[in-house]
Amino acid sequence: MEPYVTLFHWDTPYALEQEYGGFLSEDIVNDFRDFAELCFWEFGDRVKYWMTLNEPWTYCVNGYVSCNFPPGAASSPPPPAPAPAPAAAPTSGSNTNTLIYNKTFLSSGLGANLLASHIALDDRPIKYNFVPYRGSETMQYSNPNFIPHRGAFRQDYNLITSAISSGLENRVVNKTLIEKSGRNSINGFLTLSTPTKDVYTVGKNLLLAHAAAVQSYRTKFKAHQNGQIGIALVSCWFEPLNKDDEEDRKAAVRARDFMLGWFLAPVLNGRYPLNMIDNVSASNLPPFKSDEVDLLKGSIDFLGLNYYTSFYASHDPDPKITSGYNKDQNLAIYQEKKVGKETVKIGERAGSDWLYIVPHGIYELLKEINQKYNNSTYNLPPIYITENGVDEKHDHRLTAYQACKDTHRIKYHQDHLGNILKAMNDKDGKVNVKGYFAWSFCDNFEWQVGYTSRFGIIYIDYMNHLRRHPKESATWFSKFLVKNKSGDNKGSGNNVSGANANQSGDNKSLANNDPGANQSGDNKGSGNNVSGANANQSGDNNSSGNNVSGANEPEITRVRRTNPERALEMRTIGCDHQLVF
Repeated sequence: MEPYVTLFHWDTPYALEQEYGGFLSEDIVNDFRDFAELCFWEFGDRVKYWMTLNEPWTYCVNGYVSCNFPPGAASSPPPPAPAPAPAAAPTSGSNTNTLIYNKTFLSSGLGANLLASHIALDDRPIKYNFVPYRGSETMQYSNPNFIPHRGAFRQDYNLITSAISSGLENRVVNKTLIEKSGRNSINGFLTLSTPTKDVYTVGKNLLLAHAAAVQSYRTKFKAHQNGQIGIALVSCWFEPLNKDDEEDRKAAVRARDFMLGWFLAPVLNGRYPLNMIDNVSASNLPPFKSDEVDLLKGSIDFLGLNYYTSFYASHDPDPKITSGYNKDQNLAIYQEKKVGKETVKIGERAGSDWLYIVPHGIYELLKEINQKYNNSTYNLPPIYITENGVDEKHDHRLTAYQACKDTHRIKYHQDHLGNILKAMNDKDGKVNVKGYFAWSFCDNFEWQVGYTSRFGIIYIDYMNHLRRHPKESATWFSKFLVKNKSGDNKGSGNNVSGANANQSGDNKSLANNDPGANQSGDNKGSGNNVSGANANQSGDNNSSGNNVSGANEPEITRVRRTNPERALEMRTIGCDHQLVF
């Protein structure tokens, strides 16, 4: 068994969120490094593959733009709507500085009468409900009334946006205690936050935390533990809505840079993608300092890549968004488009409304990564597909036996493995893919939809003591792994050895996406085929192509393996570790 361990899967300690705002503060960098060092010390003798972060893009955008995930801090407000009648704001504790803020700035923006009744309510907790923190004698404070920050008072968002526009935007008080951990003194000021900048601040601190952990591992542990350390990034494939429109083609590239390049470019060469530098203000996305560049550059031994779905992208010069990450991109994304009178959907819809099955997307993505980053400027390391899978909606009416018939999942993995193999053999440059993790080992709690979505190859019966039932995909996958472990098929191609994947669940929806359906192509031709059911039992497969054998067969056709150095390693992962067969 070969464990592949992820250090951070969005589980920021609540105490650090309260103490200094979590990843909004650079203080998190050293704390994360210390946490990583503890893990290296305790488990480094058994763990040889580390990933510092899982999908930092998802953590940033869903946590600080769409607010669908914790900590729910809106940094890119939704389009303004007509202001509703002011509602009574929830009572919140506040200190003297916050009261001054309310009276001085909010009164001028919203009118003194609007806040007068709430100011009196704010005074009461100061006198009667003060809660000291870590022995601090300075009062705690919470968000000012009517300022919807870090997920609070979101019902008043449109009121604030339309009433005060962006005039007070850079004065929103960040919900952060002013006591500093481990220090004798307490800062006597409030930390002010810029919502449109927060998502980029968090992204930068995630990158610096990653780099600090990698530096620690390489200087203190690598020599005697002999392991590798990388990062797991998520990306969709973005196709131009109109391939003949140059602006749409540029928008698709821009979308990929704002998703994957945001984190991949810095860990390879210490700089943000040019598309981000050109489209985000320098005040929100300042360049890395020289010492930060040195720390980040080349800070991964391997790249973990998570892929699920694809989108259409089109240029939008004037997004109906006031400011922030979504406006900075100047694009719109869809999963269907109009061609004449017909609706063309990018892929067949799976269980989740964001997941459309587009197997050729992983081929296109791998090919672009290889073309863009596999050079002396970036020095792209080997790639592992660290998440790839499909779900179905939970249906309580189905028996466990019925729910385990998941031929769509078998086909999903077949088709994606076939496209990975195609990328590995691409005539314009072979992509160095070393392993594949299927998401997921078993049905799990998905971040946004809980237990209503099932990604696993093992069925969990939530109504009957959490009993496990292998789905048909589990049977297929286990045979696939075993046959490719011992297979000796004779042919000219390279084999794709399988995997199985994580368990902790995360819903990777994109902001502003329009649902669609129907698949736009699987790239099954040109000698890189995914064969279906009823394959032969002995598995000699003497054709000249590169085949991934198929579903529901008593024995899995063996995939040719004349070049083991190019073969994908066979791995499977459960929970936070990976099993090697």
